[in-house]
Amino acid sequence: MQSAAAYRSLRLSIRWLPDEASEPTRTIVLTGARTGVFIDTRFLKGTRDIDWAFAGYRFTDPSSDEVEDSGTNTTLPDGNILEVGEMINPATRKMTPFEEIWLDQEERDEKTVLFVKNISGTSWQARVGDWQTGLGRGKDGVFWAWQAEKEGSGWTTKYSTVSAYITYLPDGLSIGGWEEGSVVDWVGDKWIVLERGRPYY
Repeated sequence: MQSAAAYRSLRLSIRWLPDEASEPTRTIVLTGARTGVFIDTRFLKGTRDIDWAFAGYRFTDPSSDEVEDSGTNTTLPDGNILEVGEMINPATRKMTPFEEIWLDQEERDEKTVLFVKNISGTSWQARVGDWQTGLGRGKDGVFWAWQAEKEGSGWTTKYSTVSAYITYLPDGLSIGGWEEGSVVDWVGDKWIVLERGRPYY
């Protein structure tokens, strides 16, 4: 059986103890199966406001330069994942115990997996299956992020900050020179290919 090329994680709820569980955000995490690179974007539902966002091991929230997040995972009877731990509550900026419920999905189509960051490390983008996301800071220092989903033959942006600069990653069949570990020219910048589906080699 073919192993997963990457993972999509959709958060279903969060509980900041001792409060009740809720889900005020649209949280999507895309993770490469081999390198562990990830992009995690969290928008407040119905707004263009970021709750927070991460890429790789570097925290890129507009109001902070780092984050602590430690937790343990348990698979529930329905297949969802319960994560229990402690991290900074964006509403209070204090370390707080939490419980999160996640829906984890495997992506086995290697040609739809691509993770990149620009050479300065200020912008990150990823595609896993029918999802794309990106985040970073512009030259003006303004933080941006977005989430998109493939619908039919094209992509639709579902959430984005007002300042988001959105360019979708190219289709896998058209990027023969984008080898993992290489530096490529794209949209006026140089980008490092962090992870890419193996069938390209």
